[in-house]
Amino acid sequence: MSTIIFSRSNKKLAAELADSLHYELGRIYTKHFADGEIMVKSGSDVKGKDVVIIQSTSKDVQEELFSLLLLLDSVKRSGARSIKLVMPYFAYSRQERVSWTNEPVSCEVVAKIIDTADFDNLFTFDLHHPIIETFFKHPIYNLPTTQIFCQYYQNYFSSHKINHKDVVIISPDHGSNTRANMLSKALGGIDVVIMDKVRPTPNAAEHLEIDGQKVQGKTCLIIDDIIDTGGTIVSAANLLYSHGATSVLVGASHAVLSNHAYSKLKAAKVVDLVVTNSIEKKINKNINVIDIKPLVEDII
Repeated sequence: MSTIIFSRSNKKLAAELADSLHYELGRIYTKHFADGEIMVKSGSDVKGKDVVIIQSTSKDVQEELFSLLLLLDSVKRSGARSIKLVMPYFAYSRQERVSWTNEPVSCEVVAKIIDTADFDNLFTFDLHHPIIETFFKHPIYNLPTTQIFCQYYQNYFSSHKINHKDVVIISPDHGSNTRANMLSKALGGIDVVIMDKVRPTPNAAEHLEIDGQKVQGKTCLIIDDIIDTGGTIVSAANLLYSHGATSVLVGASHAVLSNHAYSKLKAAKVVDLVVTNSIEKKINKNINVIDIKPLVEDII
């Protein structure tokens, strides 16, 4: 018998997976003490069982991370035969390097903390940068969401009668180039255009630049891993329209969506925004959500 347990997130995804895979949906017990300490433990008998723990870290991140550590310890001490840890969204992934003087590499710190727990392997989707995989000693599998985005855009282009030759995929920076190329290949070789971040003088603010001839008269599809405040996407959309793009579509794996991001994107004339449900939250009804459940089923 196998058990799926969710901690503080991905409740709906865990329940649907348990139902489709005929796994037990495990329970957890959480207690907050008066002094601010917490206790998290498995509420199900997991002795001798294969356990899948699903936990994104996106809201109240510090408590979610610590709750996860306690749950992992509880499940291991309770005699689980194996533990797969699935983190659809891995918080702190954008802090994978030192950008300014005296900064920590927060992502590596978090990885080392999670590594202290006893589990068999970790699965996640579309990490911000491949170097994050090197921060772990445990086996980690960083899986792409290209397949489900490809299906979505094939349907979108068909229903909107958009010819593939009239589409370009936009990588908002060089870090997203691999992701853009993977989607391009999946869609049959759509052209990819990379935006450059340019700082004209040492003290000047960065701005985006692009080869305008490659986007004029095109449907521009921006693909990225995380959409948070939407600032980069808004700047990119404005630049694309200024060079004659006919429409701008945006696909992002992880919908952090803080600080009224959707309103900003709508004002920037983003025609279509699609995200996955790696982060379980209430999302504006005009944002399309594609399900990572089939990808997680393949993992399990």
